[in-house]
Amino acid sequence: MNKKIQFVNGDVDIKIFAFTSENDFDEYMCMFTVTNTKLTFNQQVTQLLESYKKLTTQGYSKELPNLHQAEICFKRYYLSDISNQIDELKSITGQEDFPVSIVQQAPLKGCKICMWTYMMTNIQKEQISKNTYMISHHGYDEIWTTQNTAEGANSYIQTKKIFKEYAKTLRKHKCTLANDCIRTWLYVNDIDNQYAGVVKARNEVFDEEGLTENTHYIASTGIGGRDTCSDIYCKLNALSIRGLNPNQKHHLYALDYLNRTSEYGVRFERGTYIDYCQRRKVFISGTASIDHQGNILHIGDIKGQVNRMLENINALLHEAQCNFNDIAEMTVYLRDIADYTVVKEMLIEKLPDTPLIIVHAPVCRPGWLIESECLALKNISLVSR
Repeated sequence: MNKKIQFVNGDVDIKIFAFTSENDFDEYMCMFTVTNTKLTFNQQVTQLLESYKKLTTQGYSKELPNLHQAEICFKRYYLSDISNQIDELKSITGQEDFPVSIVQQAPLKGCKICMWTYMMTNIQKEQISKNTYMISHHGYDEIWTTQNTAEGANSYIQTKKIFKEYAKTLRKHKCTLANDCIRTWLYVNDIDNQYAGVVKARNEVFDEEGLTENTHYIASTGIGGRDTCSDIYCKLNALSIRGLNPNQKHHLYALDYLNRTSEYGVRFERGTYIDYCQRRKVFISGTASIDHQGNILHIGDIKGQVNRMLENINALLHEAQCNFNDIAEMTVYLRDIADYTVVKEMLIEKLPDTPLIIVHAPVCRPGWLIESECLALKNISLVSR
């Protein structure tokens, strides 16, 4: 069963998507947003952490009776100024014993930081390398890796090193990029100039690892995002799952609305869904205002681009027998902060209760004013076969 709930704790708004499984575990996607933008960065971080603690230890037992048993599988911080904020953030949070993603993508509600947490009950966690954790439950191992960067003079060199090292890490744990990687996030600094190098490097590694147009690629978002150092041009977050059979994984195309990305030289899947542990989990890649021939639609028209983006997402979800009500988390990327109010109003109308964040992050093609990704969850018993 899916449930969407909103709480307010002091100066923090919390939106939660709760999924109750028939297989003895629950999942929670929680978006924490600071509403008092006058607070200092230190105060905002403190408020977020206190709200998380209250949510998971004290409260709301009537609506979410098992939440206090859940543990974090993955956390992402969205920062407004990472270079000036990272040290203070780490001094407040200390060492966190789960995968943590930190990226400069300023929350457009005006606060300095937002936090997304993915939590689950009945799991075991193990750190298997500096930036990688294995989250095990019910015979499956979710391998979450974050903050993966590399040295190099440009995005091509860095991306190639990052992917090759990630593939090496997977092989150490009896996985491969082709068979087990479900989702990647690529944060690209100065994306207008550096994205081409990221694409070239990823294409080359995929060729080496056996990912082709005739097999499959990986659901992915490639988006503007900064790390602490200006000479880090690419950062990888990724999810692989060990224990899935090939018939549990499916790729989404919605070819009446979208084309294959390989037609314009980029290699990722529009979406992927997996059926396991009595639920269907759908990963929708970064999706923009594009047609089935790869053309940008509604150039210069933010309202038109929002509507087409949502049409495309809806078509991908429909192919997985899901809809907007099943969206557990959505991240929306805006190129121009001046479009925020219009976009916020449109999304509130379409997705009023969904844990959602809108951040400042240029999309990989300048003509795209907006892009969005999401994750959906649905009980497998509600899916027709």
